[in-house]
Amino acid sequence: MPEIEGEYAPETCCHCEGLGCLYCNKKGVVMVLQPSRKCSHCGGDCCIYCGYTGWEHPLREEKGRRC
Repeated sequence: MPEIEGEYAPETCCHCEGLGCLYCNKKGVVMVLQPSRKCSHCGGDCCIYCGYTGWEHPLREEKGRRC
């Protein structure tokens, strides 16, 4: 699925609470479309729809791509 165009900003990963995990590439933060909103499916509890980050429209990092 293509990314939504707009401004992205870092938000703390809800899955690991900033400690670093698989879902945030061990950074503790994810880039989220602004204005940032918790996932409407899980309310920030992490699910498949938010990529287990807890946020609506997180930017998915691909190999060789940096946020």
